[in-house]
Amino acid sequence: MKLTIGEHAGFCFGVRRAVLKAFECADKHLPCVTLGPLIHNPQEVQRLEQAGIRSVSSLEEVLPGQTVIIRSHGVTPSVYAECEKRGIPVIDATCPHVAHIHDLVRDFSAQGDAVIIVGEADHPEVVGIAGWADGPVLILPTKEAAEAAELPPKALVVAQTTIRRKLFEDVLDVLRRRVPELTERMTICTATGQRQKEAEKLSAEADVMVVVGGRNSSNTKKLLETCRIRCSRAIQVETPEDVPDDFFNRDDRVAVTAGASTPQWLLEKVCERIQMQQK
Repeated sequence: MKLTIGEHAGFCFGVRRAVLKAFECADKHLPCVTLGPLIHNPQEVQRLEQAGIRSVSSLEEVLPGQTVIIRSHGVTPSVYAECEKRGIPVIDATCPHVAHIHDLVRDFSAQGDAVIIVGEADHPEVVGIAGWADGPVLILPTKEAAEAAELPPKALVVAQTTIRRKLFEDVLDVLRRRVPELTERMTICTATGQRQKEAEKLSAEADVMVVVGGRNSSNTKKLLETCRIRCSRAIQVETPEDVPDDFFNRDDRVAVTAGASTPQWLLEKVCERIQMQQK
């Protein structure tokens, strides 16, 4: 069996930055909580909880004296305002790439012009981005949705940082035809693009493709979709225990990639489990 691990697998810059900030707080014994799970990986969230950094679902759960860590997905301006009103200190771990989109949306919509976000309406990053708009907001998850939507004559279009580039380009094709004054901003994260492109290459050359990541991770699901186009034996695993027994053949070329929320230690454990299948 030949095992190849993607160079761009695992933590992206924004996630690594947020996790480091959280563990620094734990090392300093600062009373902190994260507003929502810091990242979409249950195993890393559990490590944070064991270090004393738990997750809360709302500001109402924050106790006196606690600091709130804003996760890499970012939040709406109303969250910052509510923290200030309640006197809750904030450590902002919003990914700089996401914060840049917030600035784009705020500045463009300042005159009430529409903003179009290509992404998943219930994803926390998209929810946060939409909150920075002063005018109308449309969220389009597919090109079919773009065809069916009632579109404004003038709009800014941005992308959720973790969507597939092909999806964004397909929606753009529709918007360019239907929106007379369209301002385009390519806001898919560079790391996301690199990971997707690498996954395309690895899956095209592999007999088996393994995608490591949390089942609640949007970008991991998109990686799996990308890999399945080129490799019929593509699977997603969250933990080493998810690696199926007797799944690999002796002469298989096996490739592994991982979502942006997958820590290096978990990726390594999955690879060890795969290698054990040879014995």
